[in-house]
Amino acid sequence: TSGSSDFTVTELDADVQQARRNSVMAHSVVIMFKEMGLPQDMDDDLASVCTDLGDLWGAQKEFADRLQGMLKAERGWDMVGDALTDLRASIDHVAWHLKSVREPLTRIAEYAYGQADQG
Repeated sequence: TSGSSDFTVTELDADVQQARRNSVMAHSVVIMFKEMGLPQDMDDDLASVCTDLGDLWGAQKEFADRLQGMLKAERGWDMVGDALTDLRASIDHVAWHLKSVREPLTRIAEYAYGQADQG
């Protein structure tokens, strides 16, 4: 190989599969809120929330898989260093989405409580 990537075709296929699952989850969130009548003026918040929740949902699985992989792998400091670096990347990814989702999630939650009070 050219050495430009450490990913195998199988790993890339797995990444594509996970991206599709994240997408399906995000789409499911959109459908739920639209079926419940979330107004169009909240679409920007909904777009953020569905994307972040879909990615967080997928990231938790990825994190768990990476942690299990580290625990099951052959022991070696190089491997542990690589595994911890990968875990850190997963944590940073989750942290980004946690920060991103807070405000739009809060606005939709406030809308939901307002609707509940009316109904």
